[in-house]
Amino acid sequence: MKTHSPITALALPAAVAATLALTAPAIAAEPDDHFIIHDAEQSREELARTIREFAENEEDWIFLAEFGLAGGDITALKVCYLPLGPDIVDAGLHVGAMMPCGHVGLYEENGNTKLSMLHPKFMTTLQPHPSLERAVERAEPAFETLLDHALGPRPQGNEP
Repeated sequence: MKTHSPITALALPAAVAATLALTAPAIAAEPDDHFIIHDAEQSREELARTIREFAENEEDWIFLAEFGLAGGDITALKVCYLPLGPDIVDAGLHVGAMMPCGHVGLYEENGNTKLSMLHPKFMTTLQPHPSLERAVERAEPAFETLLDHALGPRPQGNEP
């Protein structure tokens, strides 16, 4: 008869628990007010093209990237509104890592196209500073214009 040490006896249940934790479906967190989420009538491809073209054709905007995430389930876009740059850098060169950009995710949920974007106020949560407050105030109408262009006008009262 083979005997196991107490360490071996504990290792198997720990390995099983770790395997279950790593392979079990993750429970999604509910979005908070740092996320702007909208339904879209367009496909992800159409919406990505519309956002890209807007950023490429507007003087104060640049389009940085489009790439797939989560095995292609998410189309990620990065667009930047350049007039925010001075306010962001004024908060410190380290804050430049945030860049004056919008991070957009396009995905399907229950057969509907969704757009998710970080609200510009995420910057003031990460680094409270008066110049970032100004950046948020300037970013909100700019990103609202981008979303109106991409999604069509929305009812008043919706944030960007």
